[in-house]
Amino acid sequence: MDLQDKTICIIGATGGIGREITLAFAKERVNLILVARKIDSLDVLEKEILSEGVEGVKVGKFLCDLTDPKSIESLAKNISAKYKAIDVVVHLAGIGVYKKFPDISYEEWKSSMDINVTSAFYVFQKLLPLLEKSAKAYVIASGSGMGKVALSGRSPYCASKFALRGLMQALSKEYKGTKIKFVHLTLGSVLTSFGPLSLKDKQRKFRQGKGYLEPTWLANNVVARLKNDTLEDETPIYPRHYFLESRKDIR
Repeated sequence: MDLQDKTICIIGATGGIGREITLAFAKERVNLILVARKIDSLDVLEKEILSEGVEGVKVGKFLCDLTDPKSIESLAKNISAKYKAIDVVVHLAGIGVYKKFPDISYEEWKSSMDINVTSAFYVFQKLLPLLEKSAKAYVIASGSGMGKVALSGRSPYCASKFALRGLMQALSKEYKGTKIKFVHLTLGSVLTSFGPLSLKDKQRKFRQGKGYLEPTWLANNVVARLKNDTLEDETPIYPRHYFLESRKDIR
């Protein structure tokens, strides 16, 4: 896919992976639709894009509370008023609740499902009319190896990622043979602040030999695969020893 002048919508653009994906796409001179919860974070990201000196990239900024269906409906309406079509949607928003089962509140469980699964379903559904106007569209969701191998102490996260994987596999089959391709990125541990460990702790473990995906490398890898049309319905990207450690329940 030739990305120049394509319209790319990134949900969760200001997170650890989202920021790097945004910057990687910006280098391709695309039209960016950036979605996050806070305008300040989007403003900072826009300034960072402009500071890279990339010419031709256009940035649209939109706020959305992914736990609120009305906010998602408003997001789709606002985007539709400004854009005629969308070529790529990347859903990167997510939360992780890492607690023992008795300590998980109903609100934490619901938020995990709302953000990690339900928002993907509803955003994709509401943006579908714009995707259908593209000559060739991709819908990409950031999943996890925890959607294939569960760990103790992470039941809300694992359950939501198992559900997201099922959603994306079902949609991939439903839209097979059409001009819209649904892709589930099955990611291993990424070197960001997301998760039960701080970025500093992850960096320390990384120096000691634990495998992590470097976010800039990950972003460039995903964009390169998109350009080369080599993204599979399920695209796994893992650091070394990821599933070996997961099966042993090593955290």
